[in-house]
Amino acid sequence: MRTLLAFVCLWVGLIIQATAFQIPPLSYVQPNFVVVILVLIALTRGPRTTLVLGVIVGLIQDINYSSFIGLNAFAYAFVGYFAAAVLTQFIQRNIAVTFIVGAVCTFVYDWLTYGMTRLFGVTYFGWRGVMSLSLEQMMVNGILLLILYPLCVRWFTRRDGRRYSETPGAE
Repeated sequence: MRTLLAFVCLWVGLIIQATAFQIPPLSYVQPNFVVVILVLIALTRGPRTTLVLGVIVGLIQDINYSSFIGLNAFAYAFVGYFAAAVLTQFIQRNIAVTFIVGAVCTFVYDWLTYGMTRLFGVTYFGWRGVMSLSLEQMMVNGILLLILYPLCVRWFTRRDGRRYSETPGAE
């Protein structure tokens, strides 16, 4: 059920990213909702769920909005799995660690998509323009991550009904 909720949040984030933030007053700040929500899912659900959801949402985005099939699917899956793998290494998972991982994942996503489009000769952006865009995107996604962190952690975390852990033989 929580995985379905995570998928719905990713889909709504993709719709908001592709529609509302294309209108001129909002088009100056374009957060990548999918990357931010994938990092938050990686924090709470683990690498396998994040990988599968990244591929599915990436394919939806590729089919609807992109000229390449598989570019965003691969990039979102890679970034989601990378975020989950990094976050599982930390014992203390708090908002500061999640913020840093989110910023790094934004940087990795931007450079991964740039590298693949450059490899196939689709883009003619220079590395300086991509670096500038990537740093701006890291700041915007970081602010969005700070806003969505409490809500998404509450929604995606499994709640155990018991208050105390039951260990056999400990009475």
